[in-house]
Amino acid sequence: MNDSVQNMRVRTVLVICIFFFSACTGLTHRISEESKEFRSSTEANAIISTLKSQNHSLETIKGLGRISFLENQEKGMTARIAWVASTPDKIRITLSSVAGQPVISAASDGQWVYFYSHAKGDFYKKRPTNSNMKRFFTISFKSEDIVTVLLGRVPVVKYFSAILMEDRSLEHRSGKSLESSEASFPKEEIKRKTDGRVLLLKNKWGAIREKIYLNDVLDAHKIEMFNSAGRLLYRIELIKMQTIQSHRVPYRLKVSDDNGAGFRLELDRYWADATVSPSVFTLTPP
Repeated sequence: MNDSVQNMRVRTVLVICIFFFSACTGLTHRISEESKEFRSSTEANAIISTLKSQNHSLETIKGLGRISFLENQEKGMTARIAWVASTPDKIRITLSSVAGQPVISAASDGQWVYFYSHAKGDFYKKRPTNSNMKRFFTISFKSEDIVTVLLGRVPVVKYFSAILMEDRSLEHRSGKSLESSEASFPKEEIKRKTDGRVLLLKNKWGAIREKIYLNDVLDAHKIEMFNSAGRLLYRIELIKMQTIQSHRVPYRLKVSDDNGAGFRLELDRYWADATVSPSVFTLTPP
């Protein structure tokens, strides 16, 4: 065998080896990425299951507090609020004046949504839709979502895929700027909230329908809901929590849309496992 033939065979073997090595490297890279994505998705779904099971035994609640309505992030009218809620979507809310006189009542029994103006005598009854609550709270959201939050749970949309990512939304912000923000956190909570993660819940077309922001112990402190076009519907910020009968429930929260409209709610009194009659969630014409 002459040298030229031998050299040709050596070059051929080298080309084949290089091609094979490159293919294996690419395959290894893809497997690594897929495994990482699989682990991320698996962990995300496990966290969602945990969030859904929070306060699973809590079904009925009552509360008293204060509500401040917002417009462009500015606080407007403040009123006393009394509320009763029952899982999954039953709620009754009454706003009262400083003198304690009822001003407006709203209710949902799961079948109908009711509004009654005590001052004007106006009565309103309609089938529940995402926009029904806008008449009362100035933003559109489902009564089921606010009931879920008041029960100390996290509303979760129907989703096709879930991804868990690092939450960098608070990086490079000083403690002073955090404390001065509308949804400021106590000093001792600032550090742990900067070390959090965020769950992205997507539909089958890949559009994000919900973001759930978690701290380092995987407690949700902010939820953002989006429509199918990716536009923010509303944001729920759990500013401060409290423990009632071993249940971790909100003490102070804020709900707002992308324009800064919405409300802040502070729950002074909270009764868990309250005895509630179904008739409470129905309003009748005056």
